[in-house]
Amino acid sequence: MEFTSNSPITDVAEDLLGPNVKVHHSKLNFKWSDGGEEVKWHQDIPFYPHTNYGVLAIGIYLDDVDDEMGPMGVIPGSHKGEIYNHYNDKDQWVGALDDKDFGRVKFDDVVWLKGPAGSVTVHHCRMVHGSVPNSSPRSRNLLINAYAAADALTISAHPYPGPKINHIVRGKEARWVEYASEPCLLPPDFSAGYSSIFAAQQEEDETLVAD
Repeated sequence: MEFTSNSPITDVAEDLLGPNVKVHHSKLNFKWSDGGEEVKWHQDIPFYPHTNYGVLAIGIYLDDVDDEMGPMGVIPGSHKGEIYNHYNDKDQWVGALDDKDFGRVKFDDVVWLKGPAGSVTVHHCRMVHGSVPNSSPRSRNLLINAYAAADALTISAHPYPGPKINHIVRGKEARWVEYASEPCLLPPDFSAGYSSIFAAQQEEDETLVAD
């Protein structure tokens, strides 16, 4: 928690979100060697809608990441565009864009975020991003810390609950809530827990079927 609360990445979060910043979640993402799953194209904010879009994720590569290892790809400018539906045609949560929406995404502009161990990635909660399978003999290990502006309140069950969620790491608690005008589709009720983005995107988690 000390690294999340007071380190150079906390400074990055403050620079981008403003003086009052809180923790949303921290997690380790492992993409195993020799075929570790792809992460299909998606946005983060549909997993945890907020009152506004002052939310971002900061990743740190724990290993050198090259083309073979399935680096994260981002679509520049997509954070300023629409928020997509992450349910399938059966109204089941799959945590990914549907193929029918691909024509509105500028995939020709994708940037693959490679780099040596210690490289930092930052993406906005509305940024369309994903990654291909890991075809290398090495595991791709990524530490992710997500932050939100203090005036951005979560409005659905937290998919990654922990003792430090909403902990203020810069500045102070918000006295006013800011509301964004753009709508965001609600995810399923994650109050009973959330398995993983891999299980959702591969449609392996039967608990994510909508009522």
